[in-house]
Amino acid sequence: MKLVYEDKSDEIDEVLSKFRFKWQLNALSWLDYDDIAQTIRLHIFKKWDKWDQERPFKPWVSVLISNQIKNQIRNHYSNFAKPCSRCQYNMGGEACGLNKSGFQSTECTEYAKWNLKKKNAYNIKIPLSIENKTEFRNVKLEDDLDFKQASERLHVKIMEQLNERHQEVYRMIFIEGHEDKDVAKKLGFKPDPSKKNKITYKQINNLKKRFCEMANEVLFKEDIV
Repeated sequence: MKLVYEDKSDEIDEVLSKFRFKWQLNALSWLDYDDIAQTIRLHIFKKWDKWDQERPFKPWVSVLISNQIKNQIRNHYSNFAKPCSRCQYNMGGEACGLNKSGFQSTECTEYAKWNLKKKNAYNIKIPLSIENKTEFRNVKLEDDLDFKQASERLHVKIMEQLNERHQEVYRMIFIEGHEDKDVAKKLGFKPDPSKKNKITYKQINNLKKRFCEMANEVLFKEDIV
């Protein structure tokens, strides 16, 4: 009797939890690993008949999950990223050295094209499945679990471009997992006075945007994952 998705749901969750560290790019405030995991579960369900049940399950599902994560990262940080991240006039955050306003905007032709064609796609969750044609016969679970090393490489590449203070912000948020309020307390950032009903830190939010753009640029140029 063939197994169905529900028979392996616990094992799927187990493998997904092991791959959590591969999704280190949580500067995207609207998207986290739980969202990615849900998308991947649906993809596994749709591809269930592709699993040869005479072969081990975990190697098959591990490759499927890994490819989906890579695909999601590529979509969110490369295909739909603002052109500003690779522009010589990018001054960090939303600042632009080309536009008269001093900010990234449709004053720039390339930004205007992105705003018209790709901005909406960049600002929503994009579940894009891929057809996995990998041969699973000789794949071991450990072969594809290089997520820790990949995330460490990304951290190093980003940290190399930051000054000491910004390195501390990045380390606390994206490596140690501290909340914004902890970073603000340690480094002296003040709450945004324009926000009356919610405590936010404009400087930290701007830095997060900058880190996101830097991650996009690194992923675009180098084989990190």
